[in-house]
Amino acid sequence: MSHNQSRGDRTESGQCRKTSRSSSFNQERHFSGGSKCGGGGGSSSATPANITSLQVMHKAENKYEIKQRKKSSRGRNVSDEEEIKQRKLNAILNKLTPQNFEKLFEQVKQLNIDNVVTFSGVVSQIFDRALMEPTFCEMYANLCFHLAAVLPDLSVETERITFKRLLLNKCQEEFEREEKEEEETNKADEEGEAKQTEGEREEKRLRARRRMLGNIRLIGELYKKRMLTERIMHECIKKLLGSSQNPDEEDVEALCKLMGTIGVMIDHSKAKEHMDAYFDIMVQFSNNMKLSSRVRFMLKDSIDLRKNKWQPMFKKAEIG
Repeated sequence: MSHNQSRGDRTESGQCRKTSRSSSFNQERHFSGGSKCGGGGGSSSATPANITSLQVMHKAENKYEIKQRKKSSRGRNVSDEEEIKQRKLNAILNKLTPQNFEKLFEQVKQLNIDNVVTFSGVVSQIFDRALMEPTFCEMYANLCFHLAAVLPDLSVETERITFKRLLLNKCQEEFEREEKEEEETNKADEEGEAKQTEGEREEKRLRARRRMLGNIRLIGELYKKRMLTERIMHECIKKLLGSSQNPDEEDVEALCKLMGTIGVMIDHSKAKEHMDAYFDIMVQFSNNMKLSSRVRFMLKDSIDLRKNKWQPMFKKAEIG
């Protein structure tokens, strides 16, 4: 993200998704390259079925649930203390920009973030802002990275709770929330229960698109900070690829953006067969006339970017 970017630029349309996305962000094992997907090495017959051998992550069954304590050591309601902390954090985040990051990060550290409830509130505020302001996802991922480095690990009822763990829970919850909301909307439409006007539906759709793009971009930026594993990135790519017969434009656009964010890190020798299979499918998509010309050109740009070893073409021209 450019350091010249002003806070007034915080608008960007996102993407909505139409395929199932539930996956666990708590299984922190790195991609080993042990399982292979078909269609590698440039095969033109690659389809999503060829890449399903990549182990699917299971949904976490024991995510930590936040429990409020009734009283603090000073006798004040914890909820009141937390409200004060969260209001101060909100005020800081309202002013946060890449230019004043270091100064305001010091103010965040002074908020006494020392319990699970405060941890959770901080994660929620940062995450929600990142999803609604996707242009600033790099900055928010940087904030998470710095907080994870300085905040203490907590022990609650024999469980070890870290800022990173709550952040991963939040990523998972967002994927599950999107899926649940879409299922409920589809059910309402089928049963004739939807009473929203066309304008209300469009507004809701645009909000969902923005959150989806923000989620994908934040996940990519967190991976670049090594806060999410490579296995999670492969799972996200698989979900965005969806169906080779009926690709979803918004998913494909999000896929191109994700590849542009993480491609240079994830495209290495151990992952070559997987990446080859992904891009075989993307080549098919780029020739699919059911997709708009804008999305097809976006796919071709991603394909060219990989061919150029993830260096933008204009940089190559400048060097030459």
